[in-house]
Amino acid sequence: MIKQLLIMQLAYCLIQPAFAQHTVYVDASNDSGIENGTPEHPFNTIKEGVANSTSGTTVMIREGNYYPDSTWQAYQNALYLKPGIALTGEGMANTIIHGVIVDWDQGNLSCKLDGMAFLEYHFARGPSEGPFDQQNIIRNCQADLIEINHSAGTPVNDSTPGPIYGFMIENNDLGVGGIQFAQGSGVANNIIQNNTCGTILIYSGAGYTYLVDNNELQYGIIDASGVCKTTISNNRIYNGGIIDKSGSNPYGVEDQFIEFNTITCNEDSPLFQDEDVKAAIIARPKSVTIRNNTITCSGMVYGIYSKSGGPFHVIDNNIQTEEAFQPATDPDEAVCGIYTKAGWGYVTGNIIYGGQIGYYSKAGTEDFSGNEISGAYIGFLSSGAEEVHHNTIKECHGDGMILEGLAGPVHNNAIMDNAGSGIRITRVPIDLGGGQDTCPGLNVITGNGNFDLYIETMSEQHPAVFARFNVWDHSDPAEIMQYDIRDGSDSTGLVTVDFSPVGYLGAEEMKEVAGFEIFPNPTSGKFKIFPPPSFADSFTIGLFDLAGRATEMVLDIKPGQDQTAYDISHLPAGVYLCRITDSNAVIMKKIVKCR
Repeated sequence: MIKQLLIMQLAYCLIQPAFAQHTVYVDASNDSGIENGTPEHPFNTIKEGVANSTSGTTVMIREGNYYPDSTWQAYQNALYLKPGIALTGEGMANTIIHGVIVDWDQGNLSCKLDGMAFLEYHFARGPSEGPFDQQNIIRNCQADLIEINHSAGTPVNDSTPGPIYGFMIENNDLGVGGIQFAQGSGVANNIIQNNTCGTILIYSGAGYTYLVDNNELQYGIIDASGVCKTTISNNRIYNGGIIDKSGSNPYGVEDQFIEFNTITCNEDSPLFQDEDVKAAIIARPKSVTIRNNTITCSGMVYGIYSKSGGPFHVIDNNIQTEEAFQPATDPDEAVCGIYTKAGWGYVTGNIIYGGQIGYYSKAGTEDFSGNEISGAYIGFLSSGAEEVHHNTIKECHGDGMILEGLAGPVHNNAIMDNAGSGIRITRVPIDLGGGQDTCPGLNVITGNGNFDLYIETMSEQHPAVFARFNVWDHSDPAEIMQYDIRDGSDSTGLVTVDFSPVGYLGAEEMKEVAGFEIFPNPTSGKFKIFPPPSFADSFTIGLFDLAGRATEMVLDIKPGQDQTAYDISHLPAGVYLCRITDSNAVIMKKIVKCR
């Protein structure tokens, strides 16, 4: 009798289902005929392992090939996964599921997939009544597609205390299908990081927080979600871009950030098949900040294209588009480094190379400053109202700057060595110095192939353009009027220019001394002063801005001694005056500080 009881207990253990365990084992190679989910007698199909598991169970899947046999939609090789069950394999190269995984039961229990390969994963649950109990995790897997697609209500509001769990999708090797989110409205934190895939698509409703970080993408990212808080950062995109047409919030609060991405964009990228414009970054939410991105475009591709609301900030991006040697037939169809019709914001610190237009603004941008534009056909074209200051626009194949009216004050810019005009004005009013905006001027407008300032507009209401206190190719007013400015004095009816060249700070006695040199001039930072041998006295040097404010002082320099290179790289771009004082005179020398 005792022997029979022992045999019965042994048999019971061998066939005992695994729901009482926290870990169930599966091994496709188990052909012993004994299966109970233990390490010694694993199930030989994942379907059996899941069926014998409850919430909180981890199904450990050993290396091998697995062939699901359930039907889901058009798939004949589907594996159903219960909510709250974790599948863990022995690595994407070892545990291979030849089918799709489907998680479609209702419930707010989280899922987990780790260390396996499969065709696709579909999280297709109905509505849930509250937040997930833990983070949903999909990591270290290989697949063509991961799709998160569920109804609204996960959770339905943000009143639940504690973490708001969503999805963590990381370290996966995915195909062109990539990662797709199509959640109904809810509140949860979703993290997509360190994946390799074709695309990441976000079509969710409002309320979520997304971090899309450090992914390798063949084609790029599309965010067409509702009002969510989204950061797209540190991604590397090889043939496409970032398309942000999310809802964003309507209250002037920044909640969309596109930053520190490296984007290479070709006009043939399939990412643009449904878009009317091609750009490395297309921004159409109500508010967005685009900063510190490195963008390289080939073909008819914009760097950044925006029809956003506000705030719209574009900060410290490096943008390279194809160099253009011919203008666009229609400026609205020109390929631009940055094109904006945004509501308001700041465009600062960007380096833009190439494009039919480097920067084109038809917007309410408030500030355009500290930018560098070169290699474009037209460097800067604006009919917006931004203040334009401390920019460098150089070596463009057409005009450096075209102002179509409504611009804020334009000051402290270096507009140099462009093949066409330095600044072309087609509408007034414009204040380039001393006008209604009390603009300080201080623009360096030199070395341009046509006139430094070219006026081509008539206006009875605004008969003059104020352009005082700027630096031109010439210093004599008569020569400036003849060679540097084309206005009403050259052609009947045009607006005239009220200009005064940079003065001399009211020094009582000035003298020119032959051979007295500052080199290099212009300078990007360091310069030396070389007095002639005849200048025997010791002297002092004062460096002033054009408002007369002292910026640097070097005392008691003697001719003939080794000259120290004076460093003004920390000063803003603009024009400064060196006041050189000896025992009986004051000598003024202009020095141009480039960006």
